[in-house]
Amino acid sequence: MELLNKNLWMTEEDNIVTIGLTPELQDEAGDISYANIASLGNIDVDDTIINVEASKAAIEIPSPIQGKVIERNEKAEDTPSLLNSSDTANNWVVKIQK
Repeated sequence: MELLNKNLWMTEEDNIVTIGLTPELQDEAGDISYANIASLGNIDVDDTIINVEASKAAIEIPSPIQGKVIERNEKAEDTPSLLNSSDTANNWVVKIQK
């Protein structure tokens, strides 16, 4: 797992990059109560991959890479508290094909 900055972690396998929220972002934002994740399809660097509203802050997070969003963590939109998890199986946001 690679930390891109204090907000995002990233793993890559077979040209598919999974991006999620770091514990530092979770601490900074507080309890996440709302998440709006990017739609499937093409995404450019700095396009928004997720907007979150939390107990301490509302944050818009840009994409660190260009590619095609092929999967979204829809469970996290339905249950935003999953993004506060330390488990990467729950706190991932999108999968982008390079």
